[in-house]
Amino acid sequence: MSLKKVFIYVIGTSQDGGYPHLGCKEECCQMAWNNPLVKRFPSSIALVDMNVRKYWLFDITPEVKEQIHMLDAFECELAGVFITHAHIGHYMGLINFGLEVMNLNSIPVYVMPKMKDYIQKNSMFSQLIKNKNIILNSLNDNQNIIINENFSVKPFQVPHRNELSETVGFMIKGSEKSIIYLPDIDSWKNFKNALFELIKYNNLLFLDGTFYSKKEIKNRDISRIPHPEIIDTMRMLSHLKENDKKKIHFIHFNHTNDALREDSNIYDDIIKNGFLISKEKQLFNIN
Repeated sequence: MSLKKVFIYVIGTSQDGGYPHLGCKEECCQMAWNNPLVKRFPSSIALVDMNVRKYWLFDITPEVKEQIHMLDAFECELAGVFITHAHIGHYMGLINFGLEVMNLNSIPVYVMPKMKDYIQKNSMFSQLIKNKNIILNSLNDNQNIIINENFSVKPFQVPHRNELSETVGFMIKGSEKSIIYLPDIDSWKNFKNALFELIKYNNLLFLDGTFYSKKEIKNRDISRIPHPEIIDTMRMLSHLKENDKKKIHFIHFNHTNDALREDSNIYDDIIKNGFLISKEKQLFNIN
């Protein structure tokens, strides 16, 4: 794929805790503990605009140190952060912007109202505002934000565990292509029609693939961590034409999910059904 001026770059594909997962001594993580080459970072993508030599993060994870290092290859500067919701894998990386680490200056952080309130009232993050490391910019549901002449971003609310904030997906629109980033949702039950519309009118969708099947969870109450199963998502979308199936890139894999492991039957099953699996360092042109 030839490099163009504005593109999406995948810098994380796993669930909030990364892969291998802290505390996991089971077979699912043992290979990753033994082989750093199969390590995966928490889900995040970056929009890189080579026209202005800047990039924007979509979610900022606890592993942002490594993820920003991945972006150093493009010799661009961080220009902003968009946050989907207040679960640790999606916002905790902000702490690195403060005096103790990067000591950045007035980085725009785009958040929904409840997320904004949460950050402002949290002493660890309010210091970033007080020290002018970050500036919070308010988002509104389904309101388009034009970042520059090369791309725009629109948040849209989705049902998820909103203990601390609302949850959104993002539509990132360039001059040629439109991308959906939707790493977390409880289920498609009340979002099915909206999903079909997103598939119809966008070119690529990063969709919640946390669990292939909820049967893979043995030691947790699965009702407390609702996510759609990949098997159900594939069944629901089985009628799609091949080109539309290829728009779907599952992301946000739990460490128990064999979609992380390319030699697994589950990985093969997803590919055989016509869908795709997100991988770090993938690049997708949008301009």
